[in-house]
Amino acid sequence: MVTDAEIRRLSVPEKMFSYADSYLRGALALCEVLAQSVKCTWADGSVVLMMSAHATELMLKGMLLKRMPAQDVWKLSHDLQKLSDEYRAQFPESEFEWEVPFRKEYPSDVTAEEIAQLAPLRDAPPSILFRYPVNTAGQDWRGLYGFEPNSFIPVLRRMNIDFDRLRSIAV
Repeated sequence: MVTDAEIRRLSVPEKMFSYADSYLRGALALCEVLAQSVKCTWADGSVVLMMSAHATELMLKGMLLKRMPAQDVWKLSHDLQKLSDEYRAQFPESEFEWEVPFRKEYPSDVTAEEIAQLAPLRDAPPSILFRYPVNTAGQDWRGLYGFEPNSFIPVLRRMNIDFDRLRSIAV
């Protein structure tokens, strides 16, 4: 049996890192099973995406709290865009550069007006969008989503390398 005693003594950032690692391990384990399976459903893929998005959220919050323990990361909620923007503002050093997954990034030739038109097409942050099959009104999420396990495994492995690297240099 394991208990929470193993993490109670850890700082909040270290607890966040621990959970980020576990969510990422879970996402990778399921993704690898799905890659070998003849049956992969959207629900399966959605769970992998939710766990990896939540791992990303916890890693970002852990890094921010590691550098600035008094920062109110909770006000940024599950919004990976805001968390990532805050991370980049607080960690401008090149060694902290990280290709944060699930960010809404657009090519440089897309105008601000075009971005504003695209913004309403996503109802929720990824850790919510992929956690529930419908929105709070019971309607399907807006947008078109897909998942292919073999192509997502390298993303998850890269996240693992980045998590280890960032955690080792975080101050």
